[in-house]
Amino acid sequence: VARVEVAGRKDGAAKTIRWDVLDHYNPETGITSMMRTTGFSLSITGLMQARGQVTRPGFGTPDEVMPCNIYVEELRARGVTLDRSEH
Repeated sequence: VARVEVAGRKDGAAKTIRWDVLDHYNPETGITSMMRTTGFSLSITGLMQARGQVTRPGFGTPDEVMPCNIYVEELRARGVTLDRSEH
């Protein structure tokens, strides 16, 4: 389980965006949720770079350079549950 929450103001109005991640051990493969969320993330970012989906040159943090929608869809395709909400 992980939650990332960011609060601030956008266009003068208070806004909060929250991402919740929930993942479980997979008894069929024997892969733990920690292995899935870290290993899948590393392999996805490598694949995205190889496919040319990461276009920002130079160095940056993942939230600066990784296209969020593609990354999230890749995790979902692997069965990792992510939910985004705005308040």
